[in-house]
Amino acid sequence: MKILTHILLAGLFGGSVDSISLLMTFMMVIAFFICWGINRISYLRIHRNSKRIKEISTIMKHTLNMSGDYVLRLSLADHQGHNMHGNFLTEKGMSYEESLTHIHPDDREGYIDFIHRLMEGEKAASCNFRWNAGTPEAPQWRNIHDQGIAQYANVKLRVPTNLFCTLTDRTEELIQEEEEQQLNDKYRKIFEQSIVGLAFYDKDGQLLNANQKMREILKFQSENDPYYYGNTLYDMPTFREVINHRKVEELWFCTKSVVVERGVNCYTELRVHPIHDERGELVYITFSIRDITQERELYLRNKQNDADIRRQSEAIQQYETELQYLMERCDMRFWRSSFANRTITFHKGLSTAEREMTFDELAEQFFDEDMRSYYKNPENVRKAGATTRICKTRPFFHEGREYQWNIFDSVPYYNEDGTMAGTYGIIRNVTPLIEKQEQLRRETERAKDSGHMKSVFMANMTHEIRTPLNSIVGFSDVLPMMQTPEEKHEIVKVIMNNCDMLLRLINDILAVSTLDSDGVKIEERQVDFAKTFDEICVSMEERVQTPGVAFIKDNPCQRLLTTLDPGRIQQVITNFVTNAVKYTHEGHIKVGYEYRSGGLYIYCEDTGAGIPEKDQQKVFERFVKLNDYVQGTGLGLSICKAIAERCGGRIGVTSEGEGKGSTFWIWIPCEIIEN
Repeated sequence: MKILTHILLAGLFGGSVDSISLLMTFMMVIAFFICWGINRISYLRIHRNSKRIKEISTIMKHTLNMSGDYVLRLSLADHQGHNMHGNFLTEKGMSYEESLTHIHPDDREGYIDFIHRLMEGEKAASCNFRWNAGTPEAPQWRNIHDQGIAQYANVKLRVPTNLFCTLTDRTEELIQEEEEQQLNDKYRKIFEQSIVGLAFYDKDGQLLNANQKMREILKFQSENDPYYYGNTLYDMPTFREVINHRKVEELWFCTKSVVVERGVNCYTELRVHPIHDERGELVYITFSIRDITQERELYLRNKQNDADIRRQSEAIQQYETELQYLMERCDMRFWRSSFANRTITFHKGLSTAEREMTFDELAEQFFDEDMRSYYKNPENVRKAGATTRICKTRPFFHEGREYQWNIFDSVPYYNEDGTMAGTYGIIRNVTPLIEKQEQLRRETERAKDSGHMKSVFMANMTHEIRTPLNSIVGFSDVLPMMQTPEEKHEIVKVIMNNCDMLLRLINDILAVSTLDSDGVKIEERQVDFAKTFDEICVSMEERVQTPGVAFIKDNPCQRLLTTLDPGRIQQVITNFVTNAVKYTHEGHIKVGYEYRSGGLYIYCEDTGAGIPEKDQQKVFERFVKLNDYVQGTGLGLSICKAIAERCGGRIGVTSEGEGKGSTFWIWIPCEIIEN
C-alpha cells in the first residue's frame, strides 16, 4: 500500500502522460482487490451453505434410517426406477413395467392411477398397495404406503422429469392392528355372551357398558336405556345403603332386586369390585349380577323335600322303636352255620348255645318244598349270600304242631383267605307282627323312594351337564391351535352351540320335577337343519373314542330350511349318541335324518348290545337303566320323550334283540321352507 501511495503521488505531481498511466494502473489494482474481496465473501458464504446442506443431508439420512422408509426415483425419460435410500429395488434398479408385476393384481389399477396423477400435475399424491418381496412361486406380500412428488424441468410448462417416492412398509403395523382387533373382538364376545350379567361404571358411578345378560336381567328398554345410563350406581335402590361414594369396597351378597321403573323383581347374586390405579385411586367399578330366582325355588323345594324325608325318618324311627319292643317280647334266637361241619348252632344269648342241628334237620322244619331243597344243599346257601326270608315253619324251640311265621336272616362270613366259611343271623317269630311289619314295609319303601329320587336327581345333573361341558372344554383347548379365522370361527360356533345347550340342560334340570305337568319349553326358529346337523355331528364325533367303533354321518341334504328348536334336537341326538357310545364296543355308530311324512325323522343306529323286545318301551321311562354297571341315570331318554310329545311327534327304538344293535329314532312334524 505504501508503494501504491508513492506511485499515486508521483503521478499527480509528475508529468501528465505518466500521471494518467499511473492513475489507470492504480485504479485497476483497486478494482482487482475489490473483485477478490467479493469473490472471497461469496466463497465463504457458499462454503457455509454447503456445510449446512451436508448437515441437513446427514440429519435426513439418519431420520430415514430410523424410520425404515425407502426413497425411490422414477425417471420418466426411460421409465426406470432407482433406489435413493434403502434397498427396496434391486441394485441396478427396476423398470416401471417390471415393478407392476410385483404389485398385487387387485392393487395395480390404484397404483397406475397414483402415477398418472403425479404426471398430470398433481403436486403430491399417495396410495397403498401390496408388494411381492418374494418370488411368483412363493410370494411374500408386504403392505406398502407410497407418498410421491414430481420434479419439473420447466415449472411453467409443468412437464415432470422425475417422480420421487417415499415408501413405508406397514406390514407389521397392519398385522399388529389386526391381532389387536381380533383380541378386542374375542374379549368383546366373551363379555357379551357371558352367562352372568356384567357392567362397567366409572368412579362416579356412571354406567359405561353392559352386556346382553345384564340387559336381560335388569330389563333394559334399549341398549342405551336412559334410566340406567342417567342414574349412578350409588342411586340404585339396592346399593344406596351399602356403597360409600367416597370409598367403594369389594361386595358380594344375595338380595331381592327391585327396580320399579323397569318392572324388575327377582332374587339375584350381586358382586361389586373396585379397580384402582397404581396410586390406589378409584378408576372403574365392575358390577356382576346373576338371577338366582330358579335356584332359590329349587333350594326351597329341596328344603321342603328334606323336611318331608326327616318326618318320614322320624316315623321310621318310631316304627323301629315299636318293632324293637316287639322283638324283645317275641321268641328270637341267634344262629351261626358252618359249611365245613354242615351244622347250624342256635344261641339264646350271645354266648349260650341252646340247640345244634344239621342242614338236613333244619330243612325238615320248613313246610315249603323249595325251602327244604334249598337248605338240604349248603351250596345253595353259599351262592345266595346275604338273604332275608319269611318262612312258614314248625316251632324251633318248644313243643307243638302249630304253624308259625319266622324271619330267617342270613349274612355270610369269610375266613382269612377270603373264602366263605358259613352264615350267621337271627330267627324270630313274627306271626303277631305281620300286619305291623307290612305297614312298616310300605312306609319304608316310600321313604326309600323319596331318598332314591333325590339321589338320582343329583346324579342326573352330573350326567346331563357333562355332555356340553366336555365339548366346551375340549374345543376351548383346540381353539388356540387354529391358524385361520375360518377355523377359529367354526370352533367358536361349536363352543357357543354347546354353551346354549348347557343353559337349556340347566333349565331342563330345574324343570324336571314338573316335566309331566308343565312340560319342556320349545323355542322354534328358522334354521338350515343340514348345516345345524353338520355342526352337531362335529361335537358328537368327539364322543366316539372307542377303538374299532366308527362314527358315520348321514346328511342327505346340502340345505334344508325349516322351523324347529335346534337346541332340543341337539339334546335328543346327544342323548342318542351318548347311549350308543356306552353300549357299542365295535362296529359303528351312525347318525342321520330324512324328511318323511311332513316331518323330520332323525335316527341313531349302532351295533351295540341291543335291547330285548320286552324292555324297548321301558327305556323311555324316567330313571330306567337296563345295565346298572353302565354310567348314567336313565333320565336322558325320558327327556327326549317329553321333547317329542311337546313337539307333537313320536319317539321309539327298534332292535332285533340282545347283541344285534339298536336304532333310536324321533319324528318331529315340521314344514320345509322354500327359498
